[in-house]
Amino acid sequence: MGNPQNYRAYGVLLRNRTVLVAAEHVDGLFVWKYPGGGVADHETAEEALVREFREETQLEISIVAELHDPGTLISPWTRKAYTPVYFLVDSPGEPRVPEGEEIEMTFMQPGQVLESDLVAAPEKAALRTALALHGESAGRGQRRRSSKV
Repeated sequence: MGNPQNYRAYGVLLRNRTVLVAAEHVDGLFVWKYPGGGVADHETAEEALVREFREETQLEISIVAELHDPGTLISPWTRKAYTPVYFLVDSPGEPRVPEGEEIEMTFMQPGQVLESDLVAAPEKAALRTALALHGESAGRGQRRRSSKV
């Protein structure tokens, strides 16, 4: 059997009480999400996430745990069905956005992400689970810029 409809894998990278967020345009809307993307029919979600993280951030990641698998939803950005799965990931490197990627990577305070209308509900649920696993709360504060296209 193939992958679910519009299957997508995303990674939550926590570091120094911040979370890596990708700022990008989705169907003309500016949104914040986690690095990741589409899962090909021949891939597992984990394989796709490793590939997508490498493509978007030039980071090699290790997958720590599955955080959130909400099933098939309607995207608040595209109004189309998608099936996301979220993982806690780890990587010691610094993200670098490759030439040609139309995204900006930023480490942000979790509270800022959780309070933002630019972030979809499943991303927020995944972040809350990641913070709980790390024994952290969602503090609010200034964002620290990591990489920009």
